[in-house]
Amino acid sequence: MDGSEYMVKVLSRFRMVDFPNLLKSWDILSERQLQSVDFTKNTRKDLILQLAALCKKNGVTLTQVVDLEIIYNCRYPQKRRWGTYQMFNSNGVEEATLFDFEVFRKKFKKNLKMLIRNIMVNIVEHGDAVWIRIAWGKRHSPPNQQRASFAVYYPQTPYVFMANLAAQFRMYVSQALVVATEHDMLKELDLRGHCLYSLRDIAFKRFNPALSVHHRKPLQQLNSSQDSAQDERISVEHLREKEEAKRLTTAAFGEGSLPTLEVVHYRLQTAFRDERNTEILSDRNKPFRCVAKFSSPNVLESLRALPELGIADVPISTMFSSIPEKGKNYFKITDKRTAGHNSSAP
Repeated sequence: MDGSEYMVKVLSRFRMVDFPNLLKSWDILSERQLQSVDFTKNTRKDLILQLAALCKKNGVTLTQVVDLEIIYNCRYPQKRRWGTYQMFNSNGVEEATLFDFEVFRKKFKKNLKMLIRNIMVNIVEHGDAVWIRIAWGKRHSPPNQQRASFAVYYPQTPYVFMANLAAQFRMYVSQALVVATEHDMLKELDLRGHCLYSLRDIAFKRFNPALSVHHRKPLQQLNSSQDSAQDERISVEHLREKEEAKRLTTAAFGEGSLPTLEVVHYRLQTAFRDERNTEILSDRNKPFRCVAKFSSPNVLESLRALPELGIADVPISTMFSSIPEKGKNYFKITDKRTAGHNSSAP
């Protein structure tokens, strides 16, 4: 696929309102060429063909078209599903060093191409982040531009966010990243979603400061003014109860906007407890397993709204309100005796 063919595919993703600003940011077409294009009267198809013809006239290369695709992904990162990764040093110390983009770019490309040759790598700076796009090829076929992987690295931090990275290529990218950033290892965190900047804020602890203060309060302290009504369903018909629910929820989640997570996932693995000594399933050695999944355009905001709507009791469990501070939205809950490093024992 040459630059002209892929240009049509990239432009096909744009909304009509995107064309002027994204093409101007790309800075490949001249101001005169952009002014010659009518972005309001042309049909979408005619507009794409006209822009592709101008790019072909300018001799636009595939590498330049890929840069435009990166600009599009910078504008709409929510189009992809991102995973969060953290890099570590073996001595446990995160050393502050000056970041040189050119040095990073050369080291990353060199190390990745030493590990796997048939690839195409584009690296650009955007704001305070470095965007990396990698198209993977096979031994006898060129890199597949339509299934490229993306990585977003924030310099002078140990965090990187990746999307569309197949498991077979993860070790190569990990190795290239730790070498280019002078770390020793990279670990995937249990924090995933479509909103890249919310994942970044959670990883960087940039969320509402009230969260880290309030969610640690004991439940009895939060509910001290309404102990007698602890087991009652909140009723939106009673103003006092509604205000109390709002107060307790604010104490748990804070007042500001919450990071956007689309899913919170709990995997339960626990032994059966026979509290009545009925010897039911007493011979079962294997633990029970189940999955609870909460999904919404913004799960945290939805959870915060439940008590005031009378759908959930207050205070909301810290299992939910402490999600941003724990820095993950995928949990494994096990018994204490079998709890692992990624578990929350009951």
